[in-house]
Amino acid sequence: MYERLRRKGFDSEQIKGAVESLENAGLIKDEVLVRELVRHATERKYLGRQGIEMFLSRRGIQKELINETMSTHTGEMEKDAALKIVEKKLKALKKYPENIIRRRLWGMLKRRGFSSDTINMAVRSVSNKKS
Repeated sequence: MYERLRRKGFDSEQIKGAVESLENAGLIKDEVLVRELVRHATERKYLGRQGIEMFLSRRGIQKELINETMSTHTGEMEKDAALKIVEKKLKALKKYPENIIRRRLWGMLKRRGFSSDTINMAVRSVSNKKS
């Protein structure tokens, strides 16, 4: 926020006063921001654990706060998110052979930051549905 206000032409004293008053009013809280970003990354972007960490890191969130927040992110939550993506994507991939479907799902899930174990479980669920 400091950098953005500085680029807009405000001097250091004005920036400091504005930020302090916002913090005192409870409008600037990193923990709340991180929780909302994690919720957005999980529910809207369907990112896995590594994807969420990268998303937060790109937003400039400190590593300690990321680690603290991600400690509540369970493997079960990641598996649920992966299965939701697979269900959604299968509709578009149903005309392809199973090996192509599996390869595309694997790549998509890996790019979104899911672990290999989670990807294997989600891709195996495709085989079970085809049978």
